[in-house]
This record gives sequence, structure tokens and C-alpha cells, in this order.
Amino acid sequence: MKSYYFYGKKKILKNSLYKASLLFIISLLLWQCANVGMPSGGPKDDNPPVLIKSSPTPNALNFKKNKITLEFDELIKLKDLRENFIASPPFNDPPTVQAIANKVMIQFKEDLQTNTTYTLDFADAIVDNNEGNVLSNFSFSFSTGNIVDSLQVAGHVWDADDLSPSKGVQVFLHENLNDTAVQTLVPVRIGITDQFGYFKILNVKPGKYRLYALEDANRDYKFDQPGERMAWSDITVEPRLELKEMIDSISQDSIRTYDTLVYLPDSTELFLFQHQFEQQYLLSEERKDKEKLSFFFNNPLEKDAALILTGHDDKVEPFIMERSLKNDTVHFWIKDSTLYNKDSISVTLNYPLKDSLNQTYVKADTIEMYFFEVKDKKKSKRKKKEQKADDIPTIKLQDSKQKIDKFKTFNFSLQKPALDFNFKAVRLYEVVDSIKTPIDFTITQDTMRVRNYSISHKWEVDKKYELQIDSAAIKNIEGISNANITHQFSIIPLEDYGIIYTKILNPQPNWLIEVMSNDQVVQTLHVPTNGKAGFRYLTPKSYTIRIVEDRNMNGKWDTGDYYSKTQPEKIYYYPEKIQVRANWEHELEEWDPHSFSTNEFSRKNRKPKSKE
Repeated sequence: MKSYYFYGKKKILKNSLYKASLLFIISLLLWQCANVGMPSGGPKDDNPPVLIKSSPTPNALNFKKNKITLEFDELIKLKDLRENFIASPPFNDPPTVQAIANKVMIQFKEDLQTNTTYTLDFADAIVDNNEGNVLSNFSFSFSTGNIVDSLQVAGHVWDADDLSPSKGVQVFLHENLNDTAVQTLVPVRIGITDQFGYFKILNVKPGKYRLYALEDANRDYKFDQPGERMAWSDITVEPRLELKEMIDSISQDSIRTYDTLVYLPDSTELFLFQHQFEQQYLLSEERKDKEKLSFFFNNPLEKDAALILTGHDDKVEPFIMERSLKNDTVHFWIKDSTLYNKDSISVTLNYPLKDSLNQTYVKADTIEMYFFEVKDKKKSKRKKKEQKADDIPTIKLQDSKQKIDKFKTFNFSLQKPALDFNFKAVRLYEVVDSIKTPIDFTITQDTMRVRNYSISHKWEVDKKYELQIDSAAIKNIEGISNANITHQFSIIPLEDYGIIYTKILNPQPNWLIEVMSNDQVVQTLHVPTNGKAGFRYLTPKSYTIRIVEDRNMNGKWDTGDYYSKTQPEKIYYYPEKIQVRANWEHELEEWDPHSFSTNEFSRKNRKPKSKE
């Protein structure tokens, strides 16, 4: 290699190197100025995964293998597969489904049926790995025969009691039209509902079917547990293709119609309900207070529980029984101090259960109930010094209000059950300008919550009342009595209430109209023949109004019963919530429940209930 050293060329080379270095430094500075911080990485990916390849191809014929591969355009993962994925027709041994990189692999564990169209419904289970974008309502079909069945059945499933969308519910098609098919046979086709309660059963062959919906707790595709929520259609389903006239709006002033083929039925409605029966069992028991034995059940008891004290004379009842409002908790108060002062009490609890045939029987549990009181000696001494000679324990009223609603009773409760309550020692007065006038009234003890009492009277708005109970009128299980009791209360003024007036079009004889707040019925009445109804004395708040088809005229909504083929009673909601203001009359627009759209109402006002 030769080297050349000419002064002129060396000078030129130095100048070139200088210029190149200078340009590099300037470019570097400009790049740094233009790139402050880390690069953004581009716009966020909002697109769901896309199927780009599969083995076999979609709707393949004569498929005989035991493995399917679905390939997507990006890395994916499976979310809530147990709730979302379903195969139709169902397998005795469900296939293995797993996500590996950008592929979903389905491995069958049993032979496929011959000449059968299969649908693998993933619902919303497939999401991309980075952003979690959902590939909604994705399904894949293939056939083991020469044709792919292509008819469809679609519709909605709603909770019958409030029209919430029933999410994740299985919908069955049965070829066997017998009423017992859903209890004994596996369906031929299955779908699953989405967050709006919508379902679509794909790849159905022509024929007549019965349609059912089921929260299949044990995943055996049968309604064989009375505790499972279910729904059914009273009519048979015949899938078909029909020409349907559609409307296309070209502009604000111009529309055109065209015919298109549609799959029918496409708007079937099913109303999911819970049977009255649900398997009963004892959750727990406790003895937090020495006088009280408490037993907690998972569901309300149909019949009363009974408690037997071991070795006790049955001629004398040792307990006072108290039940919760739902009758799912039972307390037994011990009346005898020699018993409740014992650290340990042996009892036998008899309570109703139902067997697998829905027949009631009585179960007996023998339980040892313990109570140990730990006394604080320092606190006990201090209490004795502070206690006055005349500070004798007395019974006081609890939960008694200063103001009550015109249509409600005046209520109060006792801390512990009364062994004796002399109702003749109770008096009620109307108070006007300090003048007390005795008035008639009715006092009632709650048969379930035995420590609760109510005073009934035709109250007048803006009036004041005084309740008086003579001393020693009440004696509780500890032998403690009451001193003289005086309690004043008033009725909420008329101007503190609001009024709702309604006009129901085309009313039916068995329609019941209910005003509700937080899903609790506040006022109710059967719709009169003229359709006009008014609800007065409503506390200012938000209300909903609904119509119940009260078929048995018992004044309330009733659930269904598949065993007796009784559908749950239908309900129709007023389209808007009503915000009641004090001293205000709210006259609603004419309302025709016959035009009520369950789908429209549910999408606007309801969300799927979370499953516990």
C-alpha cells in the first residue's frame, strides 16, 4: 500500500475532515433538540386480534382429526374461558383449549359425531396480549359430514324480576319436544349470552325445537337442580330463512326499502327466574349473649325450626323464638336464668330441608352452645363506685322515631324479649296546644321479630301524638321492668311530600302498578278500569314505576315454576325515573305498557348482576 504526502492535498483533506465533523456535530445537536424524552411508541392499539389462518379452514367439510389450530395476527390470551367458551353440540369430556403465542389450540378428548356441524363459541374469551382488546362474539365452525348446517336462532335472556340482562347463561335447543327433555337429555345445540343478554345459536339444521336457558351450575347441560335459574319458551322454534323488508335512510327527506334474507327467529325473549326451592343448610350457630342462641341458614326456612333442650321437661317451653325478616336467621332466647347462666348448654335443633325429589323432611342436629364471660375486675370496681343507689336497670324503648309517615305505623322495639307486656297499660294521646286527648289505637307484636311492636292509628298530617306506658307494664326475660315511659312524635307535614299521577292506556284487569325506590315497593294498587292512578305522600327521592301482570291477584310479583309450567309474571317499566320533589305534583305522560320494549329498557337502565 502506498502513502502520499503532498502539502496541498493534506490541507484539502484537513478542510474536508473539519467540515464533515462540523456537519456531524450540528446534526447531532439538532436530533437531540428534536427528541426530548423517550419516543411515544406510536398510537395505542385499539384493534382486536384478527384470524389469519386456521387448520382446518372455517366451515371445513368431512373433518376427522382431533385437533384444531387458530392463528391470529398478534399475541393473544384467553380470558374467563370457563364462562365464555362453549362447544355445540356439547362434549361429555370438554376439549382442552389453550393459547400459545398467537395461536389457540383446541384438542378433542373424544371422537367427533359423524355428519355433524360443530360450533366452537368463544364469546369474548380471546383478547390481545398487550392492550386486552376483545375479539367479541368469535366462533369457529366445521362439519364432520358433507354439509355445514347454517340456520340460526337468536334472542335475549333477561332476569325475570327486574329485566337485567342475564350474562353468561347457556341457551339450549332440544330436538326432543317432551317437557322432561331439559331435565334428562343433553341439547343438540348450545349458545351463550353476552353482556346484553343476547344469544345466537349457530349452525342449526332445519326442524322443530324447544328453547331453554339455564345457569348450569354443575355443567351437565341439564336442568337437574332446582336451585339453578332457568327459563323456557312456551312455543316451539322452527329456524328458517325469510325475505324481510328493510328500510334504508338515504337522507333526511328520502328513504328506500329493500329485501334481504334474514335468519329467524331473531328476537326470542326468555325470562330467567329462580324457583322458590333452593337447597337448605345450616351455615353457623353462635351464643354471643348468654341468653340468646342464634342459628344462621343460607336461605329462608319454609317452616319454623324447633329447639329442644337436652334433658329438659318438655311441658315447660324454655325458649322464646325470634326470626329475622327473611326467616333465614332464628334466635332462641332462654327464659330461665338458671339455664342461661350455665357456660354450656346442649340442644337439638330440628329444621326443615328438602331432598333431591324436592320433598320436605326434618333434620336434627345436636349442638353444644358455649358462653364464657370475661370480667374486667378494675372496670367492675370503678362501675360500682360510679353507680348511684337509685340507678336501677330499666327497660327503655328502642328504634322509636320522632317523625313518621302518615301511612306507616309507629314502631318501637325492646332490647330483650318480654315475658309479660300489659297492653292495657299503654295509652295514646293527640296533643294540641299542650292539651292531650286520649285516642283509640291498636298495638301489635311482630310474630317473627318478637321484640318489635307497632302502634296503628289513622294519623293526621301536622298533628302531634304522645305514647305513654305505665311503669312495670313490661317485664323481660331477665326480670327487669320499665319505669314510666313517655314518647312524643309527629306526622310528617303534607308539604314535605310529593304526588305522582299516572294515566295507563289499555289497562288489563289483573294489572298491578308499583311505585319502587331502590328495588323496594313503596306503594302499590291494582290499576282501575279507567287507568288513572295517584300516589300521594311520597318522600322526595327518585322512584321507578312498573306494571306487574298479577295473574293470581295476590298483590305482588311471583316467580315461575317449571314443574307446574308456570312462567314468572311479566313486568313493564315506565320509561323514565321520576324525581319527586316536596310539595309538588308530578303528572306523568300517558303510558301504554303494551308498547314496552324490554330490550330498549334493559340496555338503557340495567347492567348484568355480578355473580357471587
